[in-house]
Amino acid sequence: MFQLAFAVLFMFSAWAAWRRNPLYSRRSTLRAVFVVLLAIAGAITLIVAVVNLTAGRSAAVSFSAMGVVIVVDTLALIFVIQTFTTPQESKPSSLPHATKLVTTNRVNVYKWARVFAIIILVFAIPGVLIRWDIRYVFLSIAGITAFLAVILLPVLYWTNRGFDQSLTALELGPWVHWQYTPEQWTAWCNVQAERLRATPPTFVLSRNWHRFLWPFGAIAIGVYVFCPGGWLWKTVYIVGVCGAIFAIAVLSGRGGAHGAEKLRAKLLRADPEAFLGRDGIFCDGVFTPWVNVSTYLVSAAIDERQPRSAMFNFERSVPNPYGPTQTIAIHQAVLIPNGKESDLVRLQQELTTRCPRAQIRLA
Repeated sequence: MFQLAFAVLFMFSAWAAWRRNPLYSRRSTLRAVFVVLLAIAGAITLIVAVVNLTAGRSAAVSFSAMGVVIVVDTLALIFVIQTFTTPQESKPSSLPHATKLVTTNRVNVYKWARVFAIIILVFAIPGVLIRWDIRYVFLSIAGITAFLAVILLPVLYWTNRGFDQSLTALELGPWVHWQYTPEQWTAWCNVQAERLRATPPTFVLSRNWHRFLWPFGAIAIGVYVFCPGGWLWKTVYIVGVCGAIFAIAVLSGRGGAHGAEKLRAKLLRADPEAFLGRDGIFCDGVFTPWVNVSTYLVSAAIDERQPRSAMFNFERSVPNPYGPTQTIAIHQAVLIPNGKESDLVRLQQELTTRCPRAQIRLA
């Protein structure tokens, strides 16, 4: 019952987030629902077929076959949903077949692959060497991590390959390409770091602690009343979940002072240039699409603080397993080079056409 309530809450919050997206339309939504239901029916059919084919076989054969089917079904569902439910407006620009794609976004997937490999080895090696029953704990963690890697890494690679395709098209045919001298870029990095340093904390324990009373109380009541298991395990679960939520709130609300130097170092490593085109914006070493199923441009305006810059404000919808889908604000400031004010007229025209629901005030 408790899990069902969370599932219903998640569905309604996801629907509300999608309803706000500029790509929303009744036709695309109905098409997406039809494709999802068809894909789920296909996945269930495959599971039933495997169960029937492995009936009477050994437990090892049955479990192995079912594990393979679960992986295949999960990946197939994800790729089918991504391919057939993504609106045309958010798909990457097409490129000639021989075009070599940049690897800016896929590099992050390689880093995650190394992290997964290290975790698997750290727990698998003791699980193989230890002779006591505790080895099954290590082997279980290694197995779960391997399963997550098999599911997540192909999805991450596929998604980031699309971003690399968009970034390649952006660099080949931008609306605007601004470049900066090393001196300009260093000064701009310092300005952004100092602005972040001046950001006050959004969470102060002595001031905001009471905000957690109702959500933590609701979680505790829901777990104690509806979840199976003993009181000890329920209490441990509640403390773990509430502690994680509290830690995230504290860390994310500390203000900008603690991250200013980290931001400065990150910006100094990025190339001193900015690309703005049909697929999105690439600046500070980060590519952000103008509009897709989770991220979209809300507004763009001139920041008159010296040095003058163009401020692009995005919203990103992030699933939350313990409540409504969260909306995160993303702010991307782009330094306007001297003598390039005329480019703002084209940006105004192009962005007004590309993102008709966003508030564009660049010219």
